[in-house]
Amino acid sequence: MRVALLLIASLALAACGGAGRPAAGPRVTLKLSAPEDSGTVRAERVQVHGSVSPGDASVQVNGVAAQVEGGDFAADVALAPGANVIDVTASAPGHRSEADAVRVTRDMRVELPDLAGASETDATAKLSDLGMRPRIEDGSSFLDRIIPGELEVCEMQPRAGALVAKGTTVTVLVARRC
Repeated sequence: MRVALLLIASLALAACGGAGRPAAGPRVTLKLSAPEDSGTVRAERVQVHGSVSPGDASVQVNGVAAQVEGGDFAADVALAPGANVIDVTASAPGHRSEADAVRVTRDMRVELPDLAGASETDATAKLSDLGMRPRIEDGSSFLDRIIPGELEVCEMQPRAGALVAKGTTVTVLVARRC
């Protein structure tokens, strides 16, 4: 009976890969230098940079092979709007693999340009090109209406430099003299 139990146990171990894990070699060293973890960018793409040891290790960034030269690697990664997780793995023969990840948020807001002094037509076109909804308010007085010249931008709300979502209504105050 004891022999039968030993035979069954050894067969079960062999079927489950009971040979055990091969001796582990040294771990690949992986260091990410860019982009900053938990950083925010407005670009559609980001460059992932870092170093790996041994220098001939292979690196994958989001499952795509990265270029490795002398232990330094780089990869260009497309970002989706909002939060992104970029996975980086490194492996080398005779070494245990290493993995890391960096979180990057793609901010889809648009920075409003300074349009002070621009014509009403140019301001409307520039804001529309940025995906904004311009709303023009004529701030001219009665006397301004008899002065020759084109209406120009005096101020905007939200102000120039503000970060706003596409589709935001931007109020543009125009007059002949600001």
